[in-house]
Amino acid sequence: MKAVWILAVAVAVCSANVAGAQDSVRLITLDQLEDRLAGGGDTTFIVNLWATWCAPCVAEMPHFEELQQKYAAKPLRVLFVSLDAKQDLGAVIKFVERKALKAEVLLLNEKNEQYFIPKISEEWSGAIPATLFVNTDKGIRIFKAQEFNFEQLEQNYLSIVQ
Repeated sequence: MKAVWILAVAVAVCSANVAGAQDSVRLITLDQLEDRLAGGGDTTFIVNLWATWCAPCVAEMPHFEELQQKYAAKPLRVLFVSLDAKQDLGAVIKFVERKALKAEVLLLNEKNEQYFIPKISEEWSGAIPATLFVNTDKGIRIFKAQEFNFEQLEQNYLSIVQ
């Protein structure tokens, strides 16, 4: 009887962990993302466009996490927007858990790159990593198609808020 109870508890805990993991990454359309950025007020959004298979993207992620932590008291929001395919949601969730990402992670739910790439930026070829800096109150929307180190990322952020 005790073994059955322990098994039941283990199943419940595992089920809760899986449900929590699925909540760690949400699907979002480009229109939903744009609405969120537009409604941000004085918040500076740093939207990092990445994919699990992109080595430079993965290499720069700790810098975004560090920036979010360093300026936690400021109206700053780092959003990791994955360009992995919708059917790879499980792999993205596992990646987020393995890397213990603290920033919000979204999976872009768009199929047509010809539609969403120029909507994000006319300057964007579609290459990643790429980052969008947005502050609606200041009318700022800056796109950078590059890999960042912490100093470059911080300098770009501070140029917006100072």
